[in-house]
Amino acid sequence: MDGKRFAARSRVVVIALLAVLTAFAGVLYDLQVVNGSYYLEQSTKKIVNTETVQAARGEVLDRYGRVLISNRVTYQVTLDTKLMGDIQGRNNTVLALLKLCEERNVDWADNLPVTMTAPFQYTVESPFETVRVAEDGTETRSPTQLARLVELLKLRQQKNDPLPAEPTAEELITSLRTYFEVDENLSRGEGRGLVGVLYELALRSWEVTYSNYVFTKDVDIGFITVVKERGLAGVKIDTVTVREFNTQYAAHLLGQVGSVSFAEWPDYQALGYSMDAIVGKFGVEQAFEEVLRGTAGTKMVEYNQNGKITSESWYANETTGEILAPEPGNNVMLTLDIRLQEVVEQALERYVPGMTEESEKGACVVVDMTGGVLAAATYPSYDPAEYYTNYNALLADEKSPLYNRALQGLYPPGSTIKMAVAAGALEEGVITRSEKILDTGRYKHYDRIQDQPMCWYYRQYGQTHGYENVSEAIRDSCNVYFYETGIRLGIERLDKYAAMFGLGELTGLELYEAQGEVAGPKSSERHGQTWYEGETMYAAIGQGNTQVTPIQLANYIATLVNGGTHYETHLLQAVKSSDFSEMVEEYAPRTRDELDLNKDNMEAVKYGMYMVANEGSAASYFRDLPVKVGAKTGTAQVSANTEAHALLVAFAPYEDPEIAVAIVVEHGGSGTLVAAIAADILDYYFSARDAMDAPAAENTLVK
Repeated sequence: MDGKRFAARSRVVVIALLAVLTAFAGVLYDLQVVNGSYYLEQSTKKIVNTETVQAARGEVLDRYGRVLISNRVTYQVTLDTKLMGDIQGRNNTVLALLKLCEERNVDWADNLPVTMTAPFQYTVESPFETVRVAEDGTETRSPTQLARLVELLKLRQQKNDPLPAEPTAEELITSLRTYFEVDENLSRGEGRGLVGVLYELALRSWEVTYSNYVFTKDVDIGFITVVKERGLAGVKIDTVTVREFNTQYAAHLLGQVGSVSFAEWPDYQALGYSMDAIVGKFGVEQAFEEVLRGTAGTKMVEYNQNGKITSESWYANETTGEILAPEPGNNVMLTLDIRLQEVVEQALERYVPGMTEESEKGACVVVDMTGGVLAAATYPSYDPAEYYTNYNALLADEKSPLYNRALQGLYPPGSTIKMAVAAGALEEGVITRSEKILDTGRYKHYDRIQDQPMCWYYRQYGQTHGYENVSEAIRDSCNVYFYETGIRLGIERLDKYAAMFGLGELTGLELYEAQGEVAGPKSSERHGQTWYEGETMYAAIGQGNTQVTPIQLANYIATLVNGGTHYETHLLQAVKSSDFSEMVEEYAPRTRDELDLNKDNMEAVKYGMYMVANEGSAASYFRDLPVKVGAKTGTAQVSANTEAHALLVAFAPYEDPEIAVAIVVEHGGSGTLVAAIAADILDYYFSARDAMDAPAAENTLVK
């Protein structure tokens, strides 16, 4: 019995083994004989592309380590027509992708200036030509990208549906459909969608633009999964990092990134950038581009003949064997205190509208005693995260929220210049600390002048300040005192001291800033005007051609009260490695000039500012602050038909200054009203910040 069972089992095993061998032989026959040529072709016909992979940019942080700009990982879809087969295969692939986008409610990039639905109309006023008007009124006309592509594709010479000289949008779409061989059976809407994508691809293939075409970006994993399931040839899914703002403030300082433009490409090419690189466009992102950018990597991507990826690997240097993977950029720590910046922006927003019927714009800069920018705000502003989304609306806004008034706004300084004039006059010995000059109401130095200049007090109240010394004249902003002081000093020395304090000069900031100028013979010559000696008295009270920026005013006050050391302004505090493990660079304040000013003279000037803040018109705003303040208001006339600009400069604490503040409100009327803004800023800096959000120590990373 046992022998029979063993024999039966043996037969079963043999039969099973034969079945397996037969199946295996069948698979081999199918692979090598039936489909051998197909698999041979698949194994030999491969496409290998070398692709540049951008490195993640470094983060941007404030002085306390609060993250202002970071990165977020997302997905984007790009197209490679070389992997899509023939024209019909390309069109079918793009159509399938467009249909999928419509099903999943995903937007795609289409900049063809024609409406998406029939009847077709242009979406811009001049689709084939741009007109730029220079300051002198001359016009420069240049073809648009669409016009250049039309010429390159020779659409006006094609046999079927040639494009007229001045085509309608309908005629343009018809001509493009013919050129791109779009199926006649497609509806007008489907054809328009396909033509829009093919137009974008043609711009790149004909090198009308060098920017990489990203079909759609920042899409969710659900859409990516469906795209991969469809297996669309030439449709690539990339994991990329995009910039993410962790604050809605400091938009004008932080800046933005974007693709390299056609005009920028030659410069970036020389620096080794790829055509699809993302670079800083303005602000901190542009100023510290070299630090933030990181090092791009090189990837080898292998495709089969159907356009599907079969393998990916990092490229290795043939000589050194080094793997060329991307290396993230370093991190930049700024001098900025984002909480203080928030307080400044909110104060401008709270007070500027309503100061007068015309006031709706302003700026404020806060610096430390070594030129470090703690805050630099412009009103109105915008959320940096919505810059590209709302760009057209921001550009069209009559209040010009894109304009960086804190760094680029040019304003007459008005009476805020009087401390520089006083300092120069004291140093040159044309006045003394104790000398008193009589305010006569009207300044009668030049008898031949029909309308003799008046002190504001005489014009407004019909009274005079009487005899005043330099500190009292600063307190009362006595114009007659400074008319006389300016005449004694002379325009050459007045301009010299204004420049020493940085007025009308670039401050050295890493970001773009306006320079401005100080009134004088050279300024008049630049404007095609004749300079007269009598204009010196107006220059001494901040009128005439004098134009300065808020950041110049803030740094001027810091120089005045820190002992006379003129520092360059700066936003950089430190550079740290990509993983924060190393200090790559620590900024050392840069001295532009040591003014070597007489200490007693400067104390007299400072005391005048003390009296403004504690006895003068602004005293009610500064009385309850936790520190003593020095300040000076200013009112700068713009025209006879508009409200004057309102200005205020301040520093605190009076005994041992830490910060200087400069505020300008366009058409704000009296400078005294600006004191409320300064009071809020100083109150936060010296008291409320400790209760709100002060980190334990500087350079401590706070997420």
